Amino acid sequence: MITTLSTDALGACVALYVDTFNAPPWNESWKAEDAAQRLGDFLATPRAHGVCSRDSDGELLGFAVGHLERSGVDDHFLLQEMCVRPSRQREGHGTRLLGALAEHLEDVRHWYLLTARDSDASAFYERNGFRPAGRMGVFVRP
Repeated sequence: MITTLSTDALGACVALYVDTFNAPPWNESWKAEDAAQRLGDFLATPRAHGVCSRDSDGELLGFAVGHLERSGVDDHFLLQEMCVRPSRQREGHGTRLLGALAEHLEDVRHWYLLTARDSDASAFYERNGFRPAGRMGVFVRP
């Protein structure tokens, strides 16, 4: 079942986020308090939209969150974070999360996100209609 992401679900999202991104292929080193800050900030962003998916027992399967940004006369959606329980990936949960967000954002034509190049994640997003940006690049400092 997919529902709107609320602060009530944040604890479960934090646990899933830490478990997912600290494991391969990401191998990051998230602490729960840092993940809680990150996800809480995303959800508190003006014009934020998020969804979460649970199985029939109420276990969190995944979530997606981002926010609308005005660009000229249009709104664009920045998908800031998306996560599906690794043991339940490749079952369509991520695609359903994107579809649920799209239903909430039916007037938004332009979406964007950041993810690792040439990864399973980038292949997933390409299968779901995303493409690498032609003119845009990511710059970092330092």
